[in-house]
Amino acid sequence: MDLHNKVVIITGASSGIGLEIARVLAASGARLLLSARRADKLLAAQTDLQAAGAEVAYHVGDVTSEADCRAIVGAAVGAFGTVDVLVNNAGWGPPKPLLELDEDFWDKTLNACLKSVYLMTRAALPTMLEKGGGTIVQISSVAGKHGYAERAAYCAAKWGVQGFTESLKDEFGDQGIRAHVINPGAVATPWWENTDDAQTDEVMARMIPVGAVAEAVRWVLSQPDMVQIDEVVMRTFRSPWAG
Repeated sequence: MDLHNKVVIITGASSGIGLEIARVLAASGARLLLSARRADKLLAAQTDLQAAGAEVAYHVGDVTSEADCRAIVGAAVGAFGTVDVLVNNAGWGPPKPLLELDEDFWDKTLNACLKSVYLMTRAALPTMLEKGGGTIVQISSVAGKHGYAERAAYCAAKWGVQGFTESLKDEFGDQGIRAHVINPGAVATPWWENTDDAQTDEVMARMIPVGAVAEAVRWVLSQPDMVQIDEVVMRTFRSPWAG
C-alpha cells in the first residue's frame, strides 16, 4: 500500500504508541483521524502534526461505547470521505494478582482491550467493504501469545484479539479486508510512569522503543495488497515485561 493520501483512523492516539504511529504514518503521507478520550491531548497532537505538514482531524470518543465508535468512523468519513486503514491501538491493563482481580477490573480490561477492537472494527467495516477493501491493524501484545503472572485479564483480552482477528480474516479476506496483529513486549512509553511498579532507567532501556512499534505498523501497511501478515512479534531483551 502506498500510504500517500490514505485515510487512517488511530485509536488511543493522543500519546504513547498511538501518537508515534500517527507521526510515522503522517510522514508517509497518510491523512489521519486521531481518537482518544482527552480533547486537550488530541488538540496538542493535531497541532504538532499539522505543523509538520500532515492532514489531521480528531474526534473525542470512548472506544468501549458503540455510539462513540460509530461517531469516530463518521468523523473520518466526514473529514476525508472514506476509511482505508483502522489501527486499533487503545487499551488498558495494569497487573493485578488473580485473587485480587475483581469483576470490575476484569470488565474494564476486557472492554478496553477486546470489546473496543470488536466495536471499532464493526463500525469501520461497512465503509471499507463499500469501497472494495481496507486494512485493520491490531496493536496487541505478546500477552496474546503467552500467559503471565498477575496479568490474567490482560492475557485473556489479548488472546481474544488474536482469535477475533483470525476470524475476521477468514470471514472477510476474500472481500478485500486485510487484518494484521502486532504483538510487542514491553514498550518504553510514559504509561509505565503511572504504574505501581516504578521502572528504572535501566529497565526502561531494555524495553522496545515506541518508534519500533510504529515502524512495524508502517511496514505491515507497505506490503502488497494481497499480503496477509498473521502477526509481528516483538520481544524485549529479557522478559516481555522487561522486569
